[in-house]
Amino acid sequence: MSSRRVIVCRCFLLAVLVLPLLETHAESAVVGKWRRHTISLSNQTYSDNPFEVEVEAIFTHTSTGTTLTLPGYYAGNDVWKIGFMPTAVGEWTWVTSSPDPDLDSQTGSVTGVTSGNRGLLAESTTHPRKWKFADGPFVVPLAFRFDVFQEAGSLARFTEIADFLATDVEGHMFEFTFRNEVFSDWAAHQFDLGLWDRLEQRMEILAERGLGIHFMFYSDDAQEPSWGGRSDTEALLIRYTIARLSGFPVLIVNTGIDITEYRSQTDIDWLGQQVRSLDPYDHPVSSRRGGGSGGMVMSGETFESRGDRLAIIADLTAYFEASSIPVSMDDAWSENSPAAESRGKNFTEHDIRRAVWKCVMAGGLGAIIRGSVTYNQDTWFRMADFEEDLESEQFLVLINPFLDQKLGSLFGEMVPDNGLVDNGYALADPARSRILVFLMGINDEYDVGNGGSTTIDLIGLTANYEAVWLNPRTGNELAAGQLSGGDEHTMDPPSDDDWVLLLSDPSVPGAFIFSDGVESGDTSEWSIAVP
Repeated sequence: MSSRRVIVCRCFLLAVLVLPLLETHAESAVVGKWRRHTISLSNQTYSDNPFEVEVEAIFTHTSTGTTLTLPGYYAGNDVWKIGFMPTAVGEWTWVTSSPDPDLDSQTGSVTGVTSGNRGLLAESTTHPRKWKFADGPFVVPLAFRFDVFQEAGSLARFTEIADFLATDVEGHMFEFTFRNEVFSDWAAHQFDLGLWDRLEQRMEILAERGLGIHFMFYSDDAQEPSWGGRSDTEALLIRYTIARLSGFPVLIVNTGIDITEYRSQTDIDWLGQQVRSLDPYDHPVSSRRGGGSGGMVMSGETFESRGDRLAIIADLTAYFEASSIPVSMDDAWSENSPAAESRGKNFTEHDIRRAVWKCVMAGGLGAIIRGSVTYNQDTWFRMADFEEDLESEQFLVLINPFLDQKLGSLFGEMVPDNGLVDNGYALADPARSRILVFLMGINDEYDVGNGGSTTIDLIGLTANYEAVWLNPRTGNELAAGQLSGGDEHTMDPPSDDDWVLLLSDPSVPGAFIFSDGVESGDTSEWSIAVP
């Protein structure tokens, strides 16, 4: 036999020996950018606890070389899954790694395509104190306390609630807290697959609508976890949670409510480090502080979670100005909840409206709002009556569309500029091409407002501004004429209620100008779909 034939035979034999070690998933899935795709891996030869069998996959974007390493999770029935979300269009190849030989060295590919999804909700890459969707607008994130994880209910009913949140509220998330029930047996490290599968199904419904969750690992008092900090149980919970949820674009991670009652600074820092090391997408992570939550600040946090019960604009502004990352007010302002009265955070729907506008004027803080129904030792919105229980939706639905349509990308540059007014609060970009003024009115529960006029100082500015009063209760507009630069102007609000005044330099691209035929004193609807 010639040496060439020997070499060929040996190469063929080597290929036969190697091929079984790399099991290729032949079909390349087509997945929308920022949409979650799960890869399933079967393994019937594992031993011991399947929840403790680790697997991960490295995804590589062919054209850029970008890599994302994602942990997998046991999904039951001898199947492990990996939830992948493409961050760019084009081909992604993947290969698994696991100490279990049946899960190791599996390969495949995914093709990312344009989807129209707004993408990850996190800090802006250009204005890091602002909340922004990666492929979408700047926002004031609004979350509503609703037990997505534990409360029973049909997927059809949950879909109705998600539609309501997306269209009638213009909100972004549901907020909830894990409890011992994440496990069916925490000591044996057995997760409740029924609850986790339902959560995943609900997350898919939310993601289809550009929504997601703000979840807290732990609660306080009688609901604190049965396991210790930095324990094997906690490490497993963190890994399983990130493996299940990190493939969804709208996900905010929080250590929990009043965690300093049972966790140390080292524990909190460790939890945050574990999340960041497992999550290649860098979803926002923090540990709530302030109020009753103590003062421990998570090392490496990527947003500030504040636990103040009240909506005082001076405090909100101070948090924004002192921070280099986005801020969220996370002690869940309660709407029309007598149970929250003793804790000083029973807000009327009108207080909620003003509180969220304060978040806007403070620079763009997020907020959590809770309902009035007592459930699991707290007040929540519930599956049966979310639409009826939330009474501020008629006001909230106006706020984020206003930011997008009237301010646009300039909102990323706008910061508190209260020296421009002698009464009320002002927000402006550095060039002052947009100036937003908020008058509190006379009825706010937490801040004093006199409902009177405000004088706007435009001395030193050369622009001639189009001015419009915006009614935050109805969405109506009221033209206020032109205000010339180089002078002071006293403006009288249409009533003693809260009002928003927008000054826009028409020479700046994208400036808001009235449509033809609107005269001073006339009203018109915002270009927003109001239910």
